[in-house]
Amino acid sequence: MTAPAALGRPPRRVPGVPGPGPVLVVIGTYPLLTTTFIDREIHGLRRLGVDLRLCAIRRPGDDVPLSSDQRALAREVTYLLPARVPFLVAALASELGRRPLRALGTLAYLLTRPHPGARSRFRTLLHFGLGICVARVARAEGVREIYAHFVDRAATVALTASRLLGVPYHLSVHAGADVFVEPVLVREKLAAATHVTTCTRRNKERLAELAGADVAAKVRVVPHGIDLEALPVVLPAPEPDPVVLAVGQLTERKGLHVLVRACARLRRSGHRFRCRVVGAGPQREALERLARELAVDDLVTFTGALPHEEVVAEYARAGVFVMPCVTASDGDVDGIPNVLLEAMAMRVPVVASDQPAIRELVTDGENGLLVPAGDDDALAGAVATLLDEVRLRHRLAAAGRDAVRRRFDLATNVRGVAAALWPAAFAAPGEGAR
Repeated sequence: MTAPAALGRPPRRVPGVPGPGPVLVVIGTYPLLTTTFIDREIHGLRRLGVDLRLCAIRRPGDDVPLSSDQRALAREVTYLLPARVPFLVAALASELGRRPLRALGTLAYLLTRPHPGARSRFRTLLHFGLGICVARVARAEGVREIYAHFVDRAATVALTASRLLGVPYHLSVHAGADVFVEPVLVREKLAAATHVTTCTRRNKERLAELAGADVAAKVRVVPHGIDLEALPVVLPAPEPDPVVLAVGQLTERKGLHVLVRACARLRRSGHRFRCRVVGAGPQREALERLARELAVDDLVTFTGALPHEEVVAEYARAGVFVMPCVTASDGDVDGIPNVLLEAMAMRVPVVASDQPAIRELVTDGENGLLVPAGDDDALAGAVATLLDEVRLRHRLAAAGRDAVRRRFDLATNVRGVAAALWPAAFAAPGEGAR
């Protein structure tokens, strides 16, 4: 893989140009166990002098085991829902009274654009209302710019607030259902954004399919970053039953049913191991039932969701990390899973599905093993190879950490985000990102 241009030499702050801000960051539900990459970016941008204020549509559920860092971030967030009626009334009255034509024009623009159906159009109406609330929050904070994560509801809300306030908005696009399953107003959101980043080349290709190559040309690819210093290398002690670890939401696109079937094959081939699956989601009951049917429920443990500190401890005990992603029946597909980055950073040898975005991180036989998505026989064979061949395991583990260091360093890639979103304040050597 060829590294983005910004990864060779980090951008620098332009002397005499003040740091961007205040910037209001708009996210759907935040923080979550799956948004640690946003946590890292927020901290990194703040270290560069970007003044960020945090706003989310919903708070996480009380049952989400947030890390201590995420609990601290949550205390900063302004949450829009559940909405207080007096606030909604005041926000609506303020915007309609301040700029009625701009507000009504924005609503008409959004609702007259093509939508997949009436339901998505109704959601756009609701998100327009939340955009009015964000505009009120932004005025109170003295915000000069808005920055949305994900091209779903957060982008609709940010676009609305941007038009109402007359301030620029930027957009960061990540792999998800909003890109691969039911995209809504993608061309409009990209066209309205001043600057756009995404974390994989595959995402940019998909955005070009949805919005046209002319609009997608503004998208800059900047991978998520990992702080290697925060992920210590702890080689697991040799044991008779090494741990095969998987971390992720228990959803179809993670392909964990393929892992359970692979575990049954590994048992039949005489391999000794334990499998631990960390995560929560709608498929847990079905996965546990499959493990019982295949008589591997004594080998496969479903831990449920864990805070990030405990996930790091799971990496440290793992002998092999498995990411068996598949394309879901509705077309949903993963990007570069952050847990795959983290496992490689901690020198855990990895086996992953051979999917386009994952190939931007893992090169088969060089820093990990790739297998056809959905092929439990191939997955079992690759895991067996790593369990049997100690030297290969160590070589791939070392190469994996080196690949993360070279291409996914947090400080470097956060500077790449800064250069892409605020080119006037951060000078990049050549093109800031691509």
